[in-house]
Amino acid sequence: MTIFKIRLIAAFAVFFTAMGYGTEIAAEIAVVSLRQCELDAISNSAKLRQINAQALSLEESVNAAHSAFYPSLSLDAQGGYVSDTPELKTGNMSMKYGDNWSYNIGPTAKYILYDGKGRRSNENAQRHALAAKKQEAENAKRQIILQTRQAYFALQENLENIYLLNSQLELARTQLKDINSAYKAGTKNALDVLLAKKQANSALAKIGEARAGLSASLRNLFRLTGTDYGINPQYPLDARLAKAALPGSSSALIQADGIKNILAKFEKLSSLEFDISSPRLSALSDIKEYYLSLSESIKAALSPAVALSGGAYLQYPNGPVKESVFLGKAGAAISLPLFEGRKTSSQAMAQKHNAAAADYERQDTAEMLKSIFLAAKDMLYALSVEEEILKTMEKDSEQAAKLAYEAYKAGTMTFFEVDNANLQLLECRMSISALQTKKLNALAVIDSLSK
Repeated sequence: MTIFKIRLIAAFAVFFTAMGYGTEIAAEIAVVSLRQCELDAISNSAKLRQINAQALSLEESVNAAHSAFYPSLSLDAQGGYVSDTPELKTGNMSMKYGDNWSYNIGPTAKYILYDGKGRRSNENAQRHALAAKKQEAENAKRQIILQTRQAYFALQENLENIYLLNSQLELARTQLKDINSAYKAGTKNALDVLLAKKQANSALAKIGEARAGLSASLRNLFRLTGTDYGINPQYPLDARLAKAALPGSSSALIQADGIKNILAKFEKLSSLEFDISSPRLSALSDIKEYYLSLSESIKAALSPAVALSGGAYLQYPNGPVKESVFLGKAGAAISLPLFEGRKTSSQAMAQKHNAAAADYERQDTAEMLKSIFLAAKDMLYALSVEEEILKTMEKDSEQAAKLAYEAYKAGTMTFFEVDNANLQLLECRMSISALQTKKLNALAVIDSLSK
């Protein structure tokens, strides 16, 4: 064999490999499951970590509010110096009372005996704030799961489209091979060959576009989960097509949960009912109670406050005597506001208005969420009806494509009509894939808003 022939064979090998007819070195298969993505998204969410940190802060606020029910104990000390002390003079004699220096030191206990439920109301307010924050965390968790599922469903749809387009490509290549043979035998013309090539190249171009969409879906999923699972998303491919003859080098082979398997699990969710006490609504209920309790706590300042105190002190001097003495003290104090220009009552009423606003917001939110829930259920039913129609169309289109090609080979139909029949079959199958993704999204919304 001459050098020229060897180079020619090598050139053809490179050309056909670039066109997708060669053997591609397979990348490693990366398994991406929905459940793992959900878990990773929850652990990765900075928003959820922020809410949990706020909840921890509110737990400390509850502890601080509860501590007001216990006596407080402090160590008090004070000292002083005066330049002159009282002095008694009698004739030629004088006597100073006390000393220039003085001090007293000792523990003091204080306890609020009554404050018009101010402490209790404040603690209740902090507890409701904490409960609202925990419900907010649960709602954020549901939203994270919903967003992750929607991103995963988009990934599944891209994978399914690539798989369907490759099936179309294989059919187009088979038909191109038959037409080439017929053309060489003189039974078909060059136009048919060109149309068959156009059909194959069109499928190749659509596969490339779908792979770009798969890359975008992967990057969106990586953003939500905080990990790339060791996947290079530059030019990925469905793992089912690892041995497919396609142009370019696959950066990764993606294996995801099958749409039909996920749909079978999620269809059980269609019977769920709307959750009237969902985390988002419960959070607003607790916010309302927070404002009401806060109002009661502020209003308690208008009630009499009774406080007790007592302590033991080491004191010097003991009145006019220059000696240290140990004394015990006890006392009670009552405080009752007489006039403040409605300051406290206005502050309390402001919190009641905030409570009313939170209640109205809850009512509006409940109506909105229920509307979304019912719309998802309505869509689910409509999609189920449409799916049955599309499946019937798929069977008819598949039969029509086969008959069209047989008629073309018999010379009673043009290849343009064959191409059109093949395209209709592909569009029908891809429509079913898109419809199933819509069903999954509707079911995911139902799940996020149900009990």
